[in-house]
Amino acid sequence: ESTDNQKNKKRNKIKTKHMDPKILELRRIIQVSCGTNDLHKAMEAYEKLHIQEGVKMEAQSYYNLLNLCEGLTERSVHVGTPKQPKSLADEPSNQCSVQKYYSDEERKKFAFDLKAEMDSLNLPLNETAYTALIRILCKTGDMKEAETLLYQADGCAQCKPKLRMYSCIISAFCKRADLDGALRIWARMSSIKKINKTGTQEISIELSEKEYLMLMKCATIVGDTKVMDRVLSELAEDILVPSLDTTNAIIDWFQSKHSNSSTDDCNSVSALDRIQGIPPSEAPSIGPIYVEISSHDSYDPLTFWEISESISIDSSTGVLKSGGLSGKKLQPVALSQDAWYAMLQMNENIVLKGELEEHGKISEFAGGGKGKKRILSQNELDRRALHWGAFIRFLTTEYGSSTVLSGQLNNSLDIVIDGANIGYYKQNFGGAPKHVDYSQIDRVVEYVRQQGKRILLFLHERHFSKKLIPNWAENIVKKWEKDRILYRTPYGSNDDWFWMHAALFCGRGTMVLSNDEMRDHHFQMLAHRSFLRWKERHQVHFDIEGKRVILKYPDVYSRRIQRLDSESLIIPLPKQGDENRFLDGAHEADDSSPKEETYVCITAKRR
Repeated sequence: ESTDNQKNKKRNKIKTKHMDPKILELRRIIQVSCGTNDLHKAMEAYEKLHIQEGVKMEAQSYYNLLNLCEGLTERSVHVGTPKQPKSLADEPSNQCSVQKYYSDEERKKFAFDLKAEMDSLNLPLNETAYTALIRILCKTGDMKEAETLLYQADGCAQCKPKLRMYSCIISAFCKRADLDGALRIWARMSSIKKINKTGTQEISIELSEKEYLMLMKCATIVGDTKVMDRVLSELAEDILVPSLDTTNAIIDWFQSKHSNSSTDDCNSVSALDRIQGIPPSEAPSIGPIYVEISSHDSYDPLTFWEISESISIDSSTGVLKSGGLSGKKLQPVALSQDAWYAMLQMNENIVLKGELEEHGKISEFAGGGKGKKRILSQNELDRRALHWGAFIRFLTTEYGSSTVLSGQLNNSLDIVIDGANIGYYKQNFGGAPKHVDYSQIDRVVEYVRQQGKRILLFLHERHFSKKLIPNWAENIVKKWEKDRILYRTPYGSNDDWFWMHAALFCGRGTMVLSNDEMRDHHFQMLAHRSFLRWKERHQVHFDIEGKRVILKYPDVYSRRIQRLDSESLIIPLPKQGDENRFLDGAHEADDSSPKEETYVCITAKRR
């Protein structure tokens, strides 16, 4: 255990040692009640200790009580696990006891009584407290009050807005088929601009798949073609493989009467026209999502949408094997030239400034498990700029000027290799050396070169330290340097950004060999649509079995929602091993999902 952790624990013990035991008891009961979602027990303690005996209640206890009033139905509150006093050690656990039922109205009354008390104490509400109150109002159907409280939260300095605060009210409006209300909150989200520590304005809060799902369901209920087209187009850009619920919501639209619309229906005023403030879409339309019929017909018996589910594909060619689109070929969805150049500039700004100007203080963490961001001094930034200038000159000298602006292929570099990712692969066993496996890196390097590929290997300067590199590896490094295939990333720099920039600089013909999921890149760049599309088309994964090297290049097609022609839509289904399946109820798709790729195919047919 680190010395800092020991000091913090000691400091906390000293702090609580001189506190009123009654305050600690009230804190403990509320914390335990949060763990068991027992509002009744917490309210009894609040009434007895705080109201009747006058025991002071801490700010965190107020916040925890507000969350208990909401019910903790959609998330749990991290409140720690307090030790049970010896005097209570022999008490039977109440976790299995029947808890008292409280109606939504009763919960609302208690929550807003708490809020009034907090207001009288000048105790500000934080984001979790506002979210709990807004959720309570949504459950009781007080949508006007919920929206008013949301606007109040937007103006509170202590409330750092998060998506969940807006998501609950979007959900409530959608469940009430109030699409205008849901879009009003979407517009509100887009208008929220936070100010970071340097005074720079940050980006607005964006919708996730969960909100897209709710909006599509609501658009289907009310028959708003324009909203469905907009939301489905945004979803197709943001989510590679949607959840099953999302896919079913898309199918529901195409099975509804609204997907077979008259001219009058299509020209009716949409909620998108009525609600102002929703930002213009940067996503290309995935439409059309309806088949137009003449206005005097209520139904066109000659036209319908054919939906084929669980359609398999030839993964070597991208050709669909059956269904209404049998024989059709999925296409690779590439980045536009403008998006590619924007990513190149974005990457350089992160290197030279430490972060994007608009990234600001969205989080104090760097992402990818790399801990908190470190604020760079001006000397460090100057030194980084010097190193970066030398790197750009190296790229220009070795591979010519970047072809990104011209859109042409630069055939001077085939594969950029993330040396550290390969060197640490399968090296987490007991007694493993502290240095990377240089021979393993070299095995991969030689394997790729034997395929006739032109490569550039990136390794951080620390991997060449005399204290770290073993004697037997020095000849390997000398060979890399002699063949001019090694670039040493300087101290004070992140080697990830160097190999990524080389791949972007050299253009569409250059791939990246790495198993790194690049979550911190995704996190920092914010242009996640462009980044995911680039990653899908340009990352080569690897495996090493003994002396055997296995490379997995990107498929010849993109596994994502796409149009094949003007009257067909392809939706990928989850398969085993897919990650981030949170709306499906799991981090990773399990054995209930198929092993192979399958798709839903939707196409317009005429009898």
